[in-house]
Amino acid sequence: MKAQWEGAILQDRANIGPEGQVASYISGVAMNVPERVVTNDYFESYLDTSDEWIQERTGIRERRWADGEISASELALPACRAAIRNAGLSESDIDGIIFATVTPDYIFPSTACILQGKLGIKKGFAFDVNAVCSGFVYALVMADSLIRTGQCSNVLIVGSELYSRIIDQRDRSTCILFGDGAGAAVLSKSAAYSYGSRCDADEMSLVGSGVRGILGSELHSDGSCAELLCVRAGTAKTVTPESLSNGEHYLFMAGREIFKLAVRALVEVSESLLKKYGVDVSQIDYFVSHQANRRILLSMAKQLGISEEKVLINVDKYGNTSAASLPILLAESAANGVLKKGDLILLSAFGGGVTWGVVLLRW
Repeated sequence: MKAQWEGAILQDRANIGPEGQVASYISGVAMNVPERVVTNDYFESYLDTSDEWIQERTGIRERRWADGEISASELALPACRAAIRNAGLSESDIDGIIFATVTPDYIFPSTACILQGKLGIKKGFAFDVNAVCSGFVYALVMADSLIRTGQCSNVLIVGSELYSRIIDQRDRSTCILFGDGAGAAVLSKSAAYSYGSRCDADEMSLVGSGVRGILGSELHSDGSCAELLCVRAGTAKTVTPESLSNGEHYLFMAGREIFKLAVRALVEVSESLLKKYGVDVSQIDYFVSHQANRRILLSMAKQLGISEEKVLINVDKYGNTSAASLPILLAESAANGVLKKGDLILLSAFGGGVTWGVVLLRW
């Protein structure tokens, strides 16, 4: 099935905008993953697979799975507190929470509201985003837009997933891919930004100016491909004893089709955004993309003409953590000193829906 890329739900073609100002920047990031490490040897014990087979096809050596009854909000809580502290803020400074997940605490209320209560925040907004693996990118663009319109100054963006709860551990094609984890980032208003203000023409070329923050973005989706990656449970398909015994409500993925769509979509949207802002691929310091599969990442890099050393990868340690993969990668790379202030980053993701998006930012 071919996706119709022209079916974009949103293209933020004015993130630098008529005012020519960067509205927001990532002021703090942090991550939290479960203690339990599940290596590829675990699957060798009961499936027809091997560590060599898994690594060759995915690049994954191990992943983290949560034990007990921990929820998405509980898994995210330490990362959120650390991200707020790393931003030099306190919980009282947070004006809103956007929580990206497909493994929420409950059907409702939103996991964002539950997290808000656990953080002791009494003001602002809180809501969830379901864009699957693209969730963090979607949330980042939403938060930037809210700051840009003057509604808030500091937004907590969270990606937290417990895929070990929705995968069929008998399905060799999917159970080896996914891990649990959480990451959080604080998006803060740029010091010089003022809603509705104007700037001189000389200030419009911000990509090359060294100004920190969100420089541009594009978001897309194509619902005609929804069945390629999904969990078939909900009001369209209620749970029955028979469906549970047949494993019909576990995650389903048409792997080959998703691989092809992901590479094509991410290459096209990356080229589009870079062209829009007059950025040559050689100017990008790091390409930070959703950690689904090492082969997807390297295939995308090859088509874009990106050197492998610029592609940040940690899928080998955590597997595919869906909406949590980007904030985990950002937090780990920042903590290890890989990401440095002033680095130009292209952030991208592709997920079920299908959804995809890209953000150009300066760290």
